[in-house]
Amino acid sequence: MSSADLRYPRQTLWADYVRAGAGVLLCGAPLLALEVNPWLALILAAGFVLFALFLVRTALRHHTRYVLGPDTLCADGPAGAVVEWNRLDRLKLSYFSTKRDRSDGWMQLTLGSAGGRTLRIDSSLDGFHDVVERAADAAGQTGLTMSEATRANLRAMGIAVAGQEATA
Repeated sequence: MSSADLRYPRQTLWADYVRAGAGVLLCGAPLLALEVNPWLALILAAGFVLFALFLVRTALRHHTRYVLGPDTLCADGPAGAVVEWNRLDRLKLSYFSTKRDRSDGWMQLTLGSAGGRTLRIDSSLDGFHDVVERAADAAGQTGLTMSEATRANLRAMGIAVAGQEATA
């Protein structure tokens, strides 16, 4: 298996930049330009901080590339991390629904290997399915036990893990 260079799509990143910028502007401008009630100022300041953090997160994603190799997954960027497949000790695949009927949403993969930092990626990453497949394969090889929710989410993606069959 050769290495694959993965990134978040530019259109997704630019949409997030627009959302974050609009939030920072809409929450920050009234604080600077108007004299507002202290309670409203607190709410606007909290919104400003949340949107500013979202802006920082988007910038980190923009400047991070993921290298999926046969032995590792490397996040090369400002908040880099390396997951060694043969030392995988954390794998969690979560689904976050945006509709009540669970027909729309996104997935988040949390990975880690012994002694390393935890790495989180979401399903908007180009090549996300490949990363999940490789992580599931590594989990099967290392005998890592996964939660029922993670196993169900893997099955929903069409990925089977040896030794992790559904329990009745």
